[in-house]
Amino acid sequence: MAKSVRLGIIRARHDTTVPAIPDPVCTAMLMTGDHALLRFWENTTRGHLDFVDSPMFPWVDMTIGTDTSRAAQARAAVDALRARFPNPPEWPGLNGLIVITHPGQRSMPNPQAGQPGQPATITQSFDGGATSVDGLPVAVLPVMSSDLTFMCHEVGHVLGLDHTFGLDNNGTDWDRTDATIIVGQEYGSPYDLMSSATFANRFLGTGPFYSGQPTFTGPTVTNWPYAGAFAMGPHLSRANLHLFMPDALAGRVVELPFPQPGAPVTARIVPATALNGRCLLVLHPPGEPANGVGRVYVEYRVPAGWDAGLDPLGPSLSREGVVVHSIVDIADKGPRAWYRGSVPTASPDTDVAVATTPLVVRTVAVDPERQWVDLSVTAGAAKAVEIVRGLQTDDVVGPVGEVQETSTPCGPVRRGTFATSTTARFGVRSTGFGGSGEPVDPQSTIAWTVGGVPLGAPSGNVSVPVDGTAFTLDYTIEPVMFELTLTSRGGERYETPAVVMLSGDGTTASASAVFTAQGWVEGIHPDDVQKFGDCLRRITERYRRMPAPFRRPTPEPPWSDLATRRLAERAWLRQAFRLIAEPPDLDATGRGELSRLLQVQAPPTAFIDALGETAVDYSVPESDLTDWLRNPEFTPYPALAQSLLLRMDSTRLKRPVFLDVIAFNYENSPGEPSPRLLEDVDTGVLEAAVVEGWNVRYGEAASEFGELLA
Repeated sequence: MAKSVRLGIIRARHDTTVPAIPDPVCTAMLMTGDHALLRFWENTTRGHLDFVDSPMFPWVDMTIGTDTSRAAQARAAVDALRARFPNPPEWPGLNGLIVITHPGQRSMPNPQAGQPGQPATITQSFDGGATSVDGLPVAVLPVMSSDLTFMCHEVGHVLGLDHTFGLDNNGTDWDRTDATIIVGQEYGSPYDLMSSATFANRFLGTGPFYSGQPTFTGPTVTNWPYAGAFAMGPHLSRANLHLFMPDALAGRVVELPFPQPGAPVTARIVPATALNGRCLLVLHPPGEPANGVGRVYVEYRVPAGWDAGLDPLGPSLSREGVVVHSIVDIADKGPRAWYRGSVPTASPDTDVAVATTPLVVRTVAVDPERQWVDLSVTAGAAKAVEIVRGLQTDDVVGPVGEVQETSTPCGPVRRGTFATSTTARFGVRSTGFGGSGEPVDPQSTIAWTVGGVPLGAPSGNVSVPVDGTAFTLDYTIEPVMFELTLTSRGGERYETPAVVMLSGDGTTASASAVFTAQGWVEGIHPDDVQKFGDCLRRITERYRRMPAPFRRPTPEPPWSDLATRRLAERAWLRQAFRLIAEPPDLDATGRGELSRLLQVQAPPTAFIDALGETAVDYSVPESDLTDWLRNPEFTPYPALAQSLLLRMDSTRLKRPVFLDVIAFNYENSPGEPSPRLLEDVDTGVLEAAVVEGWNVRYGEAASEFGELLA
């Protein structure tokens, strides 16, 4: 249920030579515009705060003397309003005030006038910020120096919120021209409005230097006099919102106890900008006191809405990703949110250790559309690194040797061997190296080697040795995620290891993956693939068969190695043949047409491997056998291989029989048949050829094919 808050807006002009800002402009800037001051607080509290009854009083003129402090401006503005409207009816029941001081600056004599380079006058900007008058909290906002980030921050104080803490920064060094450098933790969260306008920036002294920049420039309001007013954002952190206004997140929080060692807790949360869903993970420590000290908050921040200024890539500390705060008891203030670190989305690092606790927060998975993130929280984490395979493509470079035209039910189709160039990407994910969230921590280093050769530059080429032969690879290393991209030269087939090594905090971890350059592919000419696919769909529809099993995947998925590729090809071929062999409603013509569609697509190695599963091997060099299997017009091998696979779909021979011997026996049977199509194969003659091959090989006298089956 929304909480009604009534804030009175007093617009007070101290320089009558400056025109008053028109009411519609003030309304758009402060109240009802999509990016208005009060609209921010409605949005960031997800409708918990309702400012519907907040009045905007008419313009009044006030007098500001030498004291330009926020307290003096607030007092003068209230007195000017009461002088014009002694008892304004809107006053009773107000929860706070917003004083718009216009213009909020004035020209005055320069104390250093007459010195070289010094002008006669200077512009004095009035103080702005939070104060109180007559028991009411007040935000004083000088027009010509206040942007929306500042305005929203100061109104946050009026609403009862306080600053966030965290990284060492210079936010409390109010005189940055003197020799004294002040470093503190107040304003130390790069993700929270109540850390503005420093946002953990450290820029004075000897460093280290870093900065958070979560603001963005939003749409302007026409005729608002200060052009710099439209810097805005970020959201109030969900941690700070829950600390001060827990009812604002009712039903939108995942609450869990601290995990025990070896028993991680998991949760899925949505971004802070999401209108629905659970957007905050709250982790409660054992014995948590009533004030929440020790509690840990985890939220997900993406560059959208009032968070549009978050940086997807860096170097800003205000990165898109998972953000962690905890509750700390600050002297003279009480419990406050303290920034503990983040896990940027675009980073090989996937976790952060939460200081003062045993917890490690890890990002397990992130929705590509930024709709959610999966989290795992553990009591400690081992240091490890893994390689995540990304996109892999095999681009056809050109034909190798002669391209043959093959007759198929789809008409003539060109088939051959085509040289390919392989491009593969290898990402990095690490755990246990997240550090404490401090940017001054020693950063982890990531190094790649390929084939044992270190990759030094961000891009270039590398010569890797494989079995006594050197192959040249082009490579790039992406500078943020350290993703490695490798590209082989066309027509080269080999495998070589890609190894990543991550070092940090005195520990080193490594992981490896295999880069597989396919080199060449056998199959349909790339220019005939579309025609073949269209025809295949028509034929499979005619025979009421699912088209997918009869279509070899194009483009092929990435294979981790050549052996896995052969396994996948064999599995595809066996599945397709099973769907031809088993259904009783498929006639001989249909079976023949579908088998020829497979023959056109399948590489010879797929037939060799599939036959091997049935215990049909060979006694000739594999290169000879592959030549015969890819030539259905001049050899019987493709037809005999298909027939054998259909005959032994769900069984196998007890012991191997040579395919080349089976083919010889078949062609030398009475009538000297030499089939070219599946439907030309006489199953009885084929079985007899297998029996003869068995008897010769093992010196036995089997008479029936069934005797040979396992």
